Amino acid sequence: MSRLFYRTREDLFFFLKETSKRFSQLTISSISLFFAVRVFEYIFISHLQNLPVNGLELAASGIFYDIIFLLKICGYAAVPFFLISFYKSKIAEIIFISISTLLLLGNLLLIFYYSKSLIPLGADLFGYSVEEIVHTVQASGGVNLLMLLPVLVLILFVLLVFRYSGKIPLPKSLVSFFFVIIFISFFVYTDFIPTTKEYQTDLEFYTVINKLQFFSEKTIPYVLNEEDEIIAGNYFIDADLDQQNTFTYVDKNYPFLRIDSSKNVLGNFFQTSNELPNFVFIITESLGRSYSGEGASEGSFTPFLDSLAGQSLNWKNFLSTSGRTFAVFSSLFGSLPFAEKGFLELGEKMPQHFSFISFLKQLGYRTSFFHGGDVHFDNMDVFFKRQNIDFILSDKNFGGGYQKMPAGVNGFSWGYGDKELFKHSLEIISQQNKSPRVDIFLTLSMHDPFLVEGQEYYRNKVRAKLHSMTLSLQQKEEYGKYIDMYATVMYTDDAFKYFFDEFRKRPKFKNTIFIITGDHRMPEIPIKTKLDRFHVPFLIYSPLLKRRESFSSVSTHFDVLPSLMALLRENYKVETPKYVTWLGSGVDTANNFRNIHSTPLMRNKNELPDYLSEKYFLADEEVFEVYDNFILVKIKNDVVQSRLQNYLSEFKLKNKIMLQTNTLLPDSVLRFTSRAVRK
Repeated sequence: MSRLFYRTREDLFFFLKETSKRFSQLTISSISLFFAVRVFEYIFISHLQNLPVNGLELAASGIFYDIIFLLKICGYAAVPFFLISFYKSKIAEIIFISISTLLLLGNLLLIFYYSKSLIPLGADLFGYSVEEIVHTVQASGGVNLLMLLPVLVLILFVLLVFRYSGKIPLPKSLVSFFFVIIFISFFVYTDFIPTTKEYQTDLEFYTVINKLQFFSEKTIPYVLNEEDEIIAGNYFIDADLDQQNTFTYVDKNYPFLRIDSSKNVLGNFFQTSNELPNFVFIITESLGRSYSGEGASEGSFTPFLDSLAGQSLNWKNFLSTSGRTFAVFSSLFGSLPFAEKGFLELGEKMPQHFSFISFLKQLGYRTSFFHGGDVHFDNMDVFFKRQNIDFILSDKNFGGGYQKMPAGVNGFSWGYGDKELFKHSLEIISQQNKSPRVDIFLTLSMHDPFLVEGQEYYRNKVRAKLHSMTLSLQQKEEYGKYIDMYATVMYTDDAFKYFFDEFRKRPKFKNTIFIITGDHRMPEIPIKTKLDRFHVPFLIYSPLLKRRESFSSVSTHFDVLPSLMALLRENYKVETPKYVTWLGSGVDTANNFRNIHSTPLMRNKNELPDYLSEKYFLADEEVFEVYDNFILVKIKNDVVQSRLQNYLSEFKLKNKIMLQTNTLLPDSVLRFTSRAVRK
C-alpha cells in the first residue's frame, strides 16, 4: 500500500513541508551551479573571442534570463519530484541531481561549440548525419584535455554542491516565497526569453542567451513539428508574391516551373567566338567580403585575389544563399530550392532537376569536381553523380606524393590543402587533355582548425599586414585572437596565385572563363550584421573579357546559372530550355547600389528566417533597410514586414509541395535538357 494512504494528516503536512524544503534546496543549488557555468562561459569566451564592448553587462543580464529559464524547468520538475518522493524521497533526489548534472554538462558542451563557431547550436544539428557530426567534432579538436578538465571540475563541483545542499537554511516563509516565484516563472513568464530584436548585433544576443535554452528553443519545435498535408494543385499563388510578379509561372503542379526570362547581361563584356568556352569554378571555403576585396570591413587579406578582381567583372555586394556549404552547389549550378534541410540533403531522393553541369555534359563538355576532403560530406558526391559528372577527386583517391593539411591536437585532418589541391588537379587536367571542359573546385584550408603548411610563415604575413594598418593596441589584440584564421586566408590567396600562374601557361587559358566565389563567410570571425554571414566575393575573370567592370548592385548564387545560360544562348548560339525552375533571374550589372532580386537565404540547415527583397531584408521577424556594403538599418514598417513574410511563406509552401510530390520538372522539360544542342 502507498505511504500516501497510511500517513496521518500531520504526517502528510510534515512530508509536504520537508519535501518542499528539499526541493527548494536542490533548485537553489542547481541555479547556483548554472551561475558558475555562466561565469566560466564569460571568462572562457572572452579569452578566445572578441566580446562586445558591453559584454560583461550583457552576460550579467543573461543571468537573470537563466534564472527564469531554470525556474520554469523546476516548474515542470516539481510535480514528478513530489510524486516520486511519496514513494521514496532518495530516488527523487537522485533523479533531480542526475537531470541537473546532464543539463549542466549539456550547457557546457554547447558553450564549447559556441566558442569555436561563434554561432550557438540549434536545430541545424539534425541536418547532419552522425558520421558528419563526428567528422566535425574531430576537426575541432575532438574530446581533449581542454574540454575534459572543465567537465571533470564541473562534475566534482556538482557533487560537492548537492552533497551540502541540505545545509542551506530555508525557513518556511522563504520556501513559500520560493514556490510563488516558481509559479510566476512557470505561468506568467511563459515566453520570457531574449530575442534578437532587443540587441544591435547577433553577437550581443549570443552573449546574453543561455546556450542550452537556445538549443531547446530551436530544437523542440523542430522535433514536435507536424507538417500540414498539402495536395499539389490545391493551393493559391498570389502573383504579387512571386518575385514581385517578374516571373511567369505555368503549372501549379510544378510550383517552381516558369518561363525563362533571363537577359544576356554578360554578353557585351565578352568577345564572340565559335569555339565553346571552358569554365573553371573555384568555390572558396569561408571566403567572406569582410576580409577580402576592396573596402573590406576588416581589411583585405587577399592581395592576389584583389589584383585579379581589378581585371575582372567584380560584384561588391554579392550574397551566398546559405550560411554553410550545404547549399552552394545546388544554388550556383541549379538555382534550386532548399527543400527542408538543403537540396543536397535529399540524397538519392533529389527530384529530377536541371543543372549547368548536366547541360554542359550534353554539349560534349568534360566535367570534373576537385576537392581535398570527404566528398560525401553534405552529399556532395551524390549531387555530382546525379549530374553524370566524369571525374571526382577527393581525399579517398588523391594518391601519393601529396601532403595533407597539418593534423589538429587529436591527429585529425580534413584532407589536402588548397595548394596541394590545385597542384594535383592541374596535373590531372593536363593528362585528360580534353576540351571543352568544366572544372569545379571546392577549397578546404579556410576551415577549423585553421592549420596549413607554413603556419608560422603565414602568421608573420598577417602580423605584417596588421602592422601596415592603422590600429590601436586594443584592435591589434582583437585581431590577434584570429591570427590563425587570417593566416589560412593568406595561404589560400597564395594558392590562388600559384593556380593562375600555372594555368596561364596552358594553351586553353585564352578560351577559359573563371568564376570565383565564397561558399559563405567565416563564422569564427565575429559577424557584424545579419547579412554579413552571406556576403562573399564574386568575380568573373577571363582573357575573353573585352573590359573589366565593378558592380555595386546586389546578386546571389541563385543568379549565376541564368546569366551563364543566357551567355551561351546569345554569344555561342546554344539552344537553352524555355521552361525552368530557377530561383534566380540573373546577375545585375548596374554600377550603382540597388537590389532588383527577391530571394530567401538559409542560415543553417533547418533554419530559414531570412528573406531579401529590393531594399528590404527580413530577419527573425525584423525588417531592415539595406544600403551599400550591406549596411542594415532597422525600421518599423508593418506593411513591408507583412509583404516579406508572405514572400517567405509562399516560398516555404512551394518547397513543401516539391517535397511531397518529389518533382520539379515535367518529363517534357527533362527530355529537352537531355538533348542540348547548338543552333
